Amino acid sequence: MIGLAVLGRPGLAALLLALGVLSDIFDGIIARRLKVATEALRTWDSRADVLFWISAFAAVAVARPALGPVLWPAAALIAALEIANHLVSFARFRREASPHHYLSKLFGLGLWALCAQALLTGSVMPTFWIVLAIGVASQIEAFAITMRLKAWRCDVPSVFGLKG
Repeated sequence: MIGLAVLGRPGLAALLLALGVLSDIFDGIIARRLKVATEALRTWDSRADVLFWISAFAAVAVARPALGPVLWPAAALIAALEIANHLVSFARFRREASPHHYLSKLFGLGLWALCAQALLTGSVMPTFWIVLAIGVASQIEAFAITMRLKAWRCDVPSVFGLKG
């Protein structure tokens, strides 16, 4: 994506973004159907997701540098919340957080819409505010999951389904 943005091809970068998102969706489905979805695989999937979205935002930054003043403070906020949750998870369980909760999946779809809109149109409004709200809510729920778990586990659909 970044290379396509450097070459001045934001439309192709958006296409590659779509292929990456679809791949992320289907690799999990395939892994579960083949019964190869382990905790380690799910943790690495979370790491890959973070790297993927960093590269997507880097592509947007290259293709649409005027959006930086809007996007970077929000990205820094989400990153700080993500790091804080991982630190709490490490302190509690000696493992990084990997809840894969529903709100995080919605946030991922929102990021897809936001980055695609940015790459294709050079604009992010009003999608930006919706995605930021979902992102903050997702991070708050991830933190709540980390705090409510008695023992570490991945794939916790929602904080509301956890037993006391």
